[in-house]
Amino acid sequence: MDVHAAVYGRQSDARENASEASTTTQREKGFEAARKRDAASITYYEDLGISAFTGVERPDFEKLLQDCRAGRINLLIVYYISRLSRLDPLDAIPIVVELLNLGVTIVSVTEGEFRKGNLVDLIHMFMRLDQSHNESKNKSEAVSGAKATAAGLGGYLGGKAPYGFELCAETRFTADNKPIVIQLLVHTKQEPGVIRRWWTTIKKHMHEPYDPRQRHHPGSLGGIVNGMNNGPSPVPTRGATYGKKTKDSAWDTKTVVRILRDPRIAGFAAVPVYKVKEDGTVTGTVESYRILRDPVTMEPIRLYEPIIPPEEWYELQQWLDSRGRGKGLSRGEALLSAMSRLFCECGSVKTSHADSAKAFKRSYRCRRRKILPGQHAGECTISQAALDGHVARSIFAVLRKAEHDLDALAVLAEAARRFGVAHESPERSRERATLVADRADAVRALEELYDDRKAGGFRGDIGRRRFVTEESALLSLLEAAEARLTVLEEFATPVVPIAEWLPTDPGADPIGEGSWWHSAPLADRREFVMLFVDRITVYKSKVRGGREPVEGRVTIQFATKPQDDQ
Repeated sequence: MDVHAAVYGRQSDARENASEASTTTQREKGFEAARKRDAASITYYEDLGISAFTGVERPDFEKLLQDCRAGRINLLIVYYISRLSRLDPLDAIPIVVELLNLGVTIVSVTEGEFRKGNLVDLIHMFMRLDQSHNESKNKSEAVSGAKATAAGLGGYLGGKAPYGFELCAETRFTADNKPIVIQLLVHTKQEPGVIRRWWTTIKKHMHEPYDPRQRHHPGSLGGIVNGMNNGPSPVPTRGATYGKKTKDSAWDTKTVVRILRDPRIAGFAAVPVYKVKEDGTVTGTVESYRILRDPVTMEPIRLYEPIIPPEEWYELQQWLDSRGRGKGLSRGEALLSAMSRLFCECGSVKTSHADSAKAFKRSYRCRRRKILPGQHAGECTISQAALDGHVARSIFAVLRKAEHDLDALAVLAEAARRFGVAHESPERSRERATLVADRADAVRALEELYDDRKAGGFRGDIGRRRFVTEESALLSLLEAAEARLTVLEEFATPVVPIAEWLPTDPGADPIGEGSWWHSAPLADRREFVMLFVDRITVYKSKVRGGREPVEGRVTIQFATKPQDDQ
């Protein structure tokens, strides 16, 4: 019978220099052993970067098993038996027995030949499998122990340093005074400045409208990336600076978002959460980050010098959450754009639009990308001048009836609160930002805690006690932040310039010639609208040609206190 040999090579760590010397030796020695047995065919199978100890699927090994089951292989050659499996022998035995029952002879270049019917060979093989498993188990436990010791001394165990940081070796001492070298995350010389410039640029321009004469909005991620790649002073990527294979790499928005999402730039200890495929396979793509917390207080652990202050990092996260096409940026100098206030009945934002044939005829139109079931057909546009005037007059109507209308008084109270926040002292503003960040962090941590429990965590009495303890600590943090924010609200006593906004003559047009509104700059008008309005929804006209009065097509949701503050 002809011998059809399979040579299987495996290496748990793929070499960075792509030499793979270990599998090269396995392949050469395996082919040599197959030729000595006059093999009619030799097929090579190889798995790189996959451990045989973890139980992770090995694609080529699975292919090899299928070929053996199909009768295409009757001789399997490995360099060591450990290349075949490092699983617990009880898990590895069924595979070995199946191969032997299929008539496959198993050969180890260094340990001999194993075939069905020879009990001594089988005992020898199972002893080698058990030895390989224990070697891997002991190595795994030793590595885990060393990592735990290093982590206890403040060492970084996350592999490659994130952007903005580099690794610095430092010798520290254990409780029994034994020296151990750990890796610390410290700032690089240049990269933290790049991250700070991104955030400074975003803050400066985040509320500015988009100028259609520009290719990119200056405060957008696209604008930042374009400036780093093509600006007068290009900024090289880390790959372009240090890598050989990535020397030609360029910045893209996904990379910038990943860096800005990383809690470590705010000084927090954190671990990446990797995306998981539908089949349960963990990928190398970072999906989010989980902030590590003190097990007693549940406050975020701060290990590093922050590149961006924590309270500003949370502000940055809110901006990243709200970014996207049509969010926050507008085309042109329209009043109701660039504020995330103006929406179509279908839920899409509305942006300003000028008729190319009639430059004076400006409108707001829906920016949806496709029509979904149940949504309006065709365009949903509305006159810019008509809508601006309607919104302004509606606000002034609220101001005029605030003295004798409870709903109008509530709107005025919230507008006064917003006015006070916008004009409070820098010291109080920083404290408020920190408290808001602490509150948002506590809410996010509670959501993660509840998600973990829903996924099956915290089982048993110990798990339940731990859940209650962590929940109680987070709720205490949340309550403390809310209590202090309430105190700040009481301290704030802004004087809202209602008399300046309203005409002296009660019968005068509040937005007509001679009024505050008529002469106010666009920025002041926008600030005024944002004080009093949360959302404006425009509905498609029921009258052909869009001639329905603006009052019948628009609903205005006036200012209400945020749910988190109630």
